[in-house]
Amino acid sequence: MVKAGSLHTIKLISLITAISAVMSFSSACRRNDVVIPDIPSPDNTEATEHSATETADDPSNGYHLESLNVALPYQDSTVRYLASMYYAKKNGLWDTSFTGTNVDLDSLGSINPDFIITTSRTADEGISSSVLKAYKDNDQMPDLFLASDIDDAIKSDLIIPINEFAGSDTSYDNDRIFANCAMQLSRDGVTYGIPHTMSVQLIVGNSDYIPSEGRPPIIYSCEDLTSYLEAINKEYDGIVPLMRASDLFPYLGSAFNHGVATSYMLNKEYVSTPTSAKLIFQNEKDYIDSLYTDGLSSDKDANGASPVYSRQCALWASSSASLKTWELYYPSKIYTILLPSYDADNQSPANVHIYPLCVSKYTNSGKLASDFGSFISFDTDAQLLILRCESRSGFFPATRSSAVWDLINEDPTFGQTSYILRQILDKAVFVPSDNCDPVFSRTKEYFNDYKAKEEYSLEELYGT
Repeated sequence: MVKAGSLHTIKLISLITAISAVMSFSSACRRNDVVIPDIPSPDNTEATEHSATETADDPSNGYHLESLNVALPYQDSTVRYLASMYYAKKNGLWDTSFTGTNVDLDSLGSINPDFIITTSRTADEGISSSVLKAYKDNDQMPDLFLASDIDDAIKSDLIIPINEFAGSDTSYDNDRIFANCAMQLSRDGVTYGIPHTMSVQLIVGNSDYIPSEGRPPIIYSCEDLTSYLEAINKEYDGIVPLMRASDLFPYLGSAFNHGVATSYMLNKEYVSTPTSAKLIFQNEKDYIDSLYTDGLSSDKDANGASPVYSRQCALWASSSASLKTWELYYPSKIYTILLPSYDADNQSPANVHIYPLCVSKYTNSGKLASDFGSFISFDTDAQLLILRCESRSGFFPATRSSAVWDLINEDPTFGQTSYILRQILDKAVFVPSDNCDPVFSRTKEYFNDYKAKEEYSLEELYGT
């Protein structure tokens, strides 16, 4: 796998403490007594694994190795492989006959990078600013980390721009990554993050309650969704066809705006064209209300419990970031569909959230952190290696690489959805997914106890 030739090898001494071993083992175990799943959310993000690879670093012998502390949602072994691949490719040691899917991992792991790498494992959605502040207070701030909310990290003065590090990096070109992904991580022309992974808002279905007519078509309208829910209601007595239809409210703007990309809960449209935004809002509300009044949606099952936890509902809205949890709670029973469109001929823009890699304000290795972050985000072999070593159902990268997307499309739960998603990502609507975002938290609170036919308005929501 490594090209023949002279290779300067730096001996690595692996130091894995008993505590980190216990934490690694615990994070790899699954509880068998779970009744209600713990849905991952950035609110309770915390480091779940800590391990290190350290190198003898003796100034007296002339060697001083740069250190890189990373916090990523991956196993320590995966990060080690990525570091070895990064070093091999950077130094012309990579045999291009191999890919991230078939390279021998033992051989890859034998390549020693010319820097010390230390890892902390995070939740899939990254680290919240509150956890980052705890890292900082304990002098354990990572150099590179996956952030759950970039705006909160900026506001908390925890990260630095990467413009000077990225320089002329062509990885960010629109022919290599989906349009606007990098732009979404810029503020006033300054880029603060690397688009590493994304999730999409969708509808999850329980395969136990698919009506005889079958699932909805891949692209379908709101009217098609209503027909599907009616078929479920007819065939499965006592089952809630759709749990809490109001959860769809913030994401249906495009479907009620003739398929035009429309912001989360119409917040941008309400500022620029308030009259039009209010009309879209009312049309959405009429549709959501009809699902409740026609008995096609409810927040509770017949026993007053949440129907998704009692497994008494057929469909529910969710972020694809939670798919792994739903797969555990509904083993071999779930499927996914994108949100309904304006019409059945044209898929409306997807509602996507970006989880960026950010460089710490307190790093001494900014260039290395930025380069390594770009590599693991955009390099095809790096992405293939991640998909090979990690369970990533529901997450997808910014890269356009066909090899990467072909592998994602093989996912039994997410594959059919990702096949369509790839074709429409250039027109995606980028949405918040963290309570640190004021529009997200305000909207979540406003619709928390939704009652059909009651008065709701954008004026009341936004306080204007």
